[in-house]
Amino acid sequence: MDTTKSIVVKKFGGYDALSVEQFKLPPLEDKIQVQVEYGGVNFADLYTRQGLMYDKKLPFVLGMECVGTITAIGSTKTDLKVGQRVICYDYHGGMYRETVHVSEDKCYPLPDHIGTKEGAGIFVNYVTAYFSVMELGNLKKNQTILLLSCGGGVGWAATQLAKTVEGVKIYGTTSSDKHAEVKTNGVDVALTITETFQKDVQEACPEGFDFILSNQSGPIFTFLQTLLKPLGRIVLIGANNLIQNEQRLSAFSLIRAWLKTKNVSLEALITQNRVVAGLHLGTLIEKDPGKVKDALERIFKLLEEKKLAVRIHSVHSMDNIVEATRLLAERKNIGKVLICMKK
Repeated sequence: MDTTKSIVVKKFGGYDALSVEQFKLPPLEDKIQVQVEYGGVNFADLYTRQGLMYDKKLPFVLGMECVGTITAIGSTKTDLKVGQRVICYDYHGGMYRETVHVSEDKCYPLPDHIGTKEGAGIFVNYVTAYFSVMELGNLKKNQTILLLSCGGGVGWAATQLAKTVEGVKIYGTTSSDKHAEVKTNGVDVALTITETFQKDVQEACPEGFDFILSNQSGPIFTFLQTLLKPLGRIVLIGANNLIQNEQRLSAFSLIRAWLKTKNVSLEALITQNRVVAGLHLGTLIEKDPGKVKDALERIFKLLEEKKLAVRIHSVHSMDNIVEATRLLAERKNIGKVLICMKK
């Protein structure tokens, strides 16, 4: 097999940068061959398409995560078997193909009790949420938390994980039309980020928060730090507010956002007893893969116990990749958006 149908970034820019075509497949050699069924769409795909992530050489295949069935094994010695379903993750991309060749360390066996489509919505969203809320956030019973974008994939997962801790009260931000939906998932108080957000959130929770999960940078991240209680924690997992409805993110907007982002004050960290942290799932896997595997096993167990439930917003064909990524850019999804690669 020399080529496989793939979603390719031909240039950096808007939606017209994407192409669905036959693209060269690397030799199998010591890799695992997986016939892909679904790929998970992530906000990082938007950054990557626009040339904002990593030093990527054009053209390249988009996509960080997929799920499928092993169809061949190269020269590597492995416990994996042909016919086994696996989740594949590589933050460098290359997963939006009908067939992928990946190294063993990028394959995670999918338990029998989890459906294939459900499996495509687990890795990025739930593992990111787990480390943010349970590890860095150190969430404890009866604490109060704020989750930004609680209707998105990570926010939806973080809400469910937080609800596994007794007595936790969850405030979450999302568009007003999603308030009812996020409350069914466990959010206690739903807010919308508008020009009155600072006033609204302070009135809603004047005592402040023990933990905040933010996917937004710039002035709002600076403000969020002031909402922390003593010994409160805030975790930054992205800068999604840099991408709005426009297809292309200009260099000027990046510079403007950078200039508006104040450095974390060492004085404030000490005098206000705050903890500010960041999380990048890809580099965490590279440095401590065992920790990530352990977290994934805990997530699988919680899914088996029905304490977590993956929500799939929609499934799109490879040819409809623009429609799928536009849902995230315009904040129209609730839960996970998938690409179907099944032939």
